[in-house]
Amino acid sequence: MRAIDTNVAARFLLADHPEQTAAAIAIIGSGVYIPLTVLLELGWLLTSRYRQSREVVAAALLNLIDLPSVQVAEVAIVRWALGRFGDGGDFADMLHLVAARDATAFATFDRGVAIAAGPDSPVAVETL
Repeated sequence: MRAIDTNVAARFLLADHPEQTAAAIAIIGSGVYIPLTVLLELGWLLTSRYRQSREVVAAALLNLIDLPSVQVAEVAIVRWALGRFGDGGDFADMLHLVAARDATAFATFDRGVAIAAGPDSPVAVETL
């Protein structure tokens, strides 16, 4: 199984370049792994460069990771992060919590992280 870069996932979702879109559809259909860092960059790309709303981006990324041919580490917790992102949380912060799931706590100066994460955070958020 191959892992894919952000640009492959972007072409798949945006379908804005016919040749690259066809290649992206083919490779994703053959079975791919999408690293968390690619999801993070893809979320940034779609909201910042393509000016899509967080709700639209969260839904698109959920649809992508739910494809039978796509594998993502800790998919259930990534779904949680996308849900929190769609509800107003910062996607990077939510993925930090996903990545820190085996820690005893996630320390931050940002009080908003704990609020955005809510009570179901994969790791306790400690505001310093």
